[in-house]
Amino acid sequence: MIKLSQIARTPALLASKLFKLEQQGRFAAALQDYLEVINGKVILPGFAKTTRSEKAELLLRYGALVGYVGQTSQIANSQEQSKDLLTSAFAEFARLGETLKLAECENYIALAYWRLGELNEASIWINSSFARSCPKRSYPRLQAYVVASLINIERCKFDENIALLRTVENDFLAFADDHLLGMYYSNLGISFKDLGITDTALTCFERALRYYDRSKHRIYYATVENNLALLYKDRGLFEKAHQAVDSATKIYLSAKDKTRAGSSLDTKANVLLSEGSFTVALHAIERAIDILKRGENATYYTEALTTRARILLHLDRFGDAMFSIMKACEIRNRKVGEAHSRDLIAIFEREVAFVYSAPVAARAAVGGVTSDSGIHLLLPKSLGNFRSYTAIRIHNSFLERFGLVKGKLAVIADEPVNRGDIVAIEVLSDRSVHCGLFDRDFGLVCLDRGDDQEPELFNESEIRILGKIIGFGEEVSSNSGPVVVQPISL
Repeated sequence: MIKLSQIARTPALLASKLFKLEQQGRFAAALQDYLEVINGKVILPGFAKTTRSEKAELLLRYGALVGYVGQTSQIANSQEQSKDLLTSAFAEFARLGETLKLAECENYIALAYWRLGELNEASIWINSSFARSCPKRSYPRLQAYVVASLINIERCKFDENIALLRTVENDFLAFADDHLLGMYYSNLGISFKDLGITDTALTCFERALRYYDRSKHRIYYATVENNLALLYKDRGLFEKAHQAVDSATKIYLSAKDKTRAGSSLDTKANVLLSEGSFTVALHAIERAIDILKRGENATYYTEALTTRARILLHLDRFGDAMFSIMKACEIRNRKVGEAHSRDLIAIFEREVAFVYSAPVAARAAVGGVTSDSGIHLLLPKSLGNFRSYTAIRIHNSFLERFGLVKGKLAVIADEPVNRGDIVAIEVLSDRSVHCGLFDRDFGLVCLDRGDDQEPELFNESEIRILGKIIGFGEEVSSNSGPVVVQPISL
């Protein structure tokens, strides 16, 4: 292990060096040069030759860096290790009565909880920091505003966030710290972007880039580019969006920031989704999820799962989309609470409304009897161009390999049928409905019901062809209400 005396002449110089590395986003360099990781556990240098004040400051600096490094490098339990170090520093500063340092510790602890997606705990710690008597133009107080704004953004409180940050803009400018100013304008820009106020958002992002360039914080510079990609996407400037997100991803990879590289792939997938390149978008988001599931940042992971769900809707894979959005909601419920998972549901519902056409009233044949019904079919655009539709409930398992499972609705389009189509017919004598693979010859209609079943034969004059089965709806318990339709698997 590297000894303290080998790193810096004094603990104070070491602490100053660590803080400088943190502000430049050189988290990996700090870990490589000043800390050691053994079996996923961060090992600190000894504190034998330090005063209580020096020990507390080093614990604070190490605790902050472990949180940053853990997120970028996806070290298991890194945020817990960060919190442990920060609470140890907090205890030392409490004995020394150093109010500013206590507030700074609380800011970093709140940040660790924010990375985990545990926003309620993050809010408790940041509120405690605000409750301390700190000068309004001190580093801990301005840092607290930055962390509070991150929590607001995560909770989609964009108006509230703008109001909060606008009240302290002059304080940030007067303090003149490039790193803090970069975070200030970046978070302000995100809020304007998500409210659709794109011109103001663009101005904020341009300022953030300027301050991050001055502070040499490459990772945070890339986060602004990532957000610019989303802004360009919203404006339909897809070429610019791709350039921005590709630049961000390149910086993340060079800085070995795995988590943000995964998040930038989520952004790439969103741009591709907006362009209509659904298959390529799915490939990008699967790569993002594979990266993000290995880390501790629940926010990025649930956002990627939500993006995946939206993409799958466009690929007519409603069941897989539902699985993805429910997984995202389960994580969000566990971390933040049910109320905040509704934001994800709202995003998903808007995509459903966009992908699926207006409800189409259907006639339903239930129990062998065809009748008018209150069923409304929610059809994907790929199935929305037929003249009329009929829905029948499936009462057997003959055609399960095509998605026509017992208990679901088969959706029939009124169009000419061809050999090999899956069709539904109605026997005129008893009004019973039969389904299968269609064939017709010499006045006979044949319905193939599967490898293990005998085909059914009918005189063509004794039946009515209802049409081609084009999709199926999820299980329904009544004959009314909306039914989301998925295409059959041929």
